[in-house]
Amino acid sequence: MPSWLRLDNAAKIYPAARTKNWMSIYRVSVTLKEDVDPALLQQALDNTLKRIPLFAYRLRRGLFWHYFDRQDKGPLVEPDARNILMPLNLTQNRDFLFRVRYHRKRISLEVFHALADGSGAVSFLMTLAAEYLFLHDGKRIPARLPILDTREKPREEEWEDSFPKYARDVTRPRGEDPAWRLRGTPEPHGLLRIVTGIMPTERLLSVARENKTTVTSLLAALMLQALMNRKKESRRGRDRPVKLSLPVNLRNIYPSKTLRNFSFYVNVPVRMDYGEYSLDDLIALVSHYMGIETMEPMLNARFSANVKAERNPLLRAAPLVIKNLALKAVFSVTGERYMTSTLTNMGRIAMPPEMEQRVERIDLVLGRARKTPLNCAVLSACGKTMVTFSITMRETDVERDFFTSLIRLGVPVLIESN
Repeated sequence: MPSWLRLDNAAKIYPAARTKNWMSIYRVSVTLKEDVDPALLQQALDNTLKRIPLFAYRLRRGLFWHYFDRQDKGPLVEPDARNILMPLNLTQNRDFLFRVRYHRKRISLEVFHALADGSGAVSFLMTLAAEYLFLHDGKRIPARLPILDTREKPREEEWEDSFPKYARDVTRPRGEDPAWRLRGTPEPHGLLRIVTGIMPTERLLSVARENKTTVTSLLAALMLQALMNRKKESRRGRDRPVKLSLPVNLRNIYPSKTLRNFSFYVNVPVRMDYGEYSLDDLIALVSHYMGIETMEPMLNARFSANVKAERNPLLRAAPLVIKNLALKAVFSVTGERYMTSTLTNMGRIAMPPEMEQRVERIDLVLGRARKTPLNCAVLSACGKTMVTFSITMRETDVERDFFTSLIRLGVPVLIESN
């Protein structure tokens, strides 16, 4: 493992965009069927970091770019907090870009997005949980993705920056129409309100098939419908489309094994000024729009534009302080300008039977966004699909409409909230 690494193409924006009170951070958790032993969890974390040393890197400022600097020690596990996903204090956290927390049966991993995307974080957490279970009872969990074998050495492909590897010379323009902004009454003191709907995966799949679509397209259509209902009550931005940002895991398109960032996004727009849309209309719109935008040539031309911008000689020659000012300005103006909300679906997390019988559930929670007060994360495991809203406003109509619509379609939903 090299002593230092360049940030990947997607990661470069996050150090520049972060502030004292905000950073792009997310959380994935695994809940076991027995209480967690903190001492064993610490040992499991130390072992996991030897297999996935990427997570031990710290962020450093160079003359021209931020970079990752390797360190050999890992962080200490810590009890969970009441208000989750607060920004990492990189000096008090011994410079680590993640934290591992525990509460009763739950092990949680919170990650700064500059380090890895959701796929990399899930692989780290599942490897950590499998190692913990092995230390607990001496029965090793078979290593199959996303679980890695802690007895093996790290592989170079796991810390690869896959964006420049697969980028090509031809690019697409990055401009698009601004989105309608969802606004509400801010929660006090930066509180992140979490609302999770728990539903049987097989029933959700069945309802998606009945509607001749995928789970992602169904949930995206229901999310757009709920946002559009909210927009009908707003006088602002009536000529702006409601836009739902759907991240795309590029590992499903390219043979990349990286644990770093390798995902992109598609912003699906709906112009309400054109007329009324039924749920079937929205399902068709999402399906066809995503079908076109996620074709390999279309996606490649879009992320290749970011790679080309990074290679610009003038940008490369500018000192880091100038780059940071420019990237911060770009993020402030455009970072969330083209989306009303985000819905990310990690899909089904497959586990060997030896592990699945020990796990109760797996959750994914998105952190606070700068300007979008409501975002949604979806993850399926152990026969359950967890749909989790991260909300920084007091109004509850969007998530209420979303879950009510699912129930009307025949999907039973159990609601939890903090």
